[in-house]
Amino acid sequence: MRAFLRRVGHTALRARQPRMTPSGFPRIVHCVGFYFPENVGGTEVYVRDLACALRARSIESVIVAATNGGYQEYDWEGTKIFRYPSSWVEFDGDGGRGLSRFGELLSRLKPDIFHLHSWTPGAGLAHLVQAAGLDIRSVVTLHLVSSICMRGTMLLNGKTPCDGRIEETRCSHCWVLQRGAPEAVAFAVSRLPKIDATEWNVTGLRRRIGTLLSIRSLVASKARELQTMARLASRLVAPSDWVRAALLRNGVPPQSIVVSRQAASPVFTDRLLPRPARPPAAPLRIGYVGRLESFKGITTLIDALESIQDDVRLLIAGTGIDPEYLQSLKGSAERDRRIHLIGPVNQDELPKFLSSVDVIAVPSQILETGPLVVHEAHAAGVPVLGADLGGITERIRHGVDGLLLPFDDPQAWVHAIHELARNRPLLARLAANCSQARTSDDVASEMAALYRQILDREPDSRDRTGNTAA
Repeated sequence: MRAFLRRVGHTALRARQPRMTPSGFPRIVHCVGFYFPENVGGTEVYVRDLACALRARSIESVIVAATNGGYQEYDWEGTKIFRYPSSWVEFDGDGGRGLSRFGELLSRLKPDIFHLHSWTPGAGLAHLVQAAGLDIRSVVTLHLVSSICMRGTMLLNGKTPCDGRIEETRCSHCWVLQRGAPEAVAFAVSRLPKIDATEWNVTGLRRRIGTLLSIRSLVASKARELQTMARLASRLVAPSDWVRAALLRNGVPPQSIVVSRQAASPVFTDRLLPRPARPPAAPLRIGYVGRLESFKGITTLIDALESIQDDVRLLIAGTGIDPEYLQSLKGSAERDRRIHLIGPVNQDELPKFLSSVDVIAVPSQILETGPLVVHEAHAAGVPVLGADLGGITERIRHGVDGLLLPFDDPQAWVHAIHELARNRPLLARLAANCSQARTSDDVASEMAALYRQILDREPDSRDRTGNTAA
């Protein structure tokens, strides 16, 4: 990455006048790792809703998204989409022009602001650096914790919420433990001298050993990348207060950070179905919506059902990419007929799914920056059982519109489900207190004001190639 930064640093900055729409508003290019019509998550739903709401404010949005296939252009719900191969960010000897094919795409689109919503090889730091090389101001929204946490969970040693401060010894120790190493090995590796064996021309076991021995260097690299992000971006958008706190602990200036929470899609206000009255004797219907991954904590719900004799149904909606984990969920459903695997539920079908359940469960084993599903459930009048972590804690009012439960205490989930199954007045009271606190229009208003502020201010002294300004 350092060599890459040096390469872009030699690119001449292309000063130009902002390309404003006729109404005087900017053109925004939103960059994501993938996009509709693929199966998508909360980040892509957020970007779609934001682009639509910005259009109502005469702000033009264009979406560029990585793909494992070939280059594509198409329209999706009124927004122009450009899909670029992930390899386009690489420089391939373009005759000295200093642009990769991704850079050429950005140069052709002429954005006033580059808004990055991912932090992956397909849409991440390299793309932010190239936007800076074109003298395009940037905004980064931290939808995921991958830019801060080596584990990607923000759980220190897998046990307690982390404050997010990147520190070589501590983060190395935590990461090695996640790989299944004994405590003694994690302790020893985290205190080795810094070496970088990740580029050794080896494969298999030797490559894995090289990565293990290089963990302190990898942690240091992550810290540098976060600082590069903070230097290049005009603003970092934190969807939750805890994300802002983590950025501050890593030395990001407070004036560079804006907190802007997510909001439920307009589908919940435009096409929300009335919730049907449920007979008191009807089974308690618990819904789960999201990725089917182990860190989402679905096993917590399945394990809880084993200890509950009440008439309960667990409806699991979503898709995953881990065949072994998906097979384990299928096996659980075969053993317990109260568990139903619904499969993927698209955004248009989500209000109907939510209206069919009594409570939504969000048992995440990671600190979520959102999650969007809490907003969606509350907009649909459905209370939430949520793990008392990160953004979930910030969005659920315990005992008012849901219940916050320890992420690592299965018996607490057993007790809560048992209580809701037998105490329908409590369930009704929680549901009655649910409301839609924010809309996508609120988000768009905040982003529109942020874009205007960035474009209206005087040029600053930051070096937009990723190097420290003199």
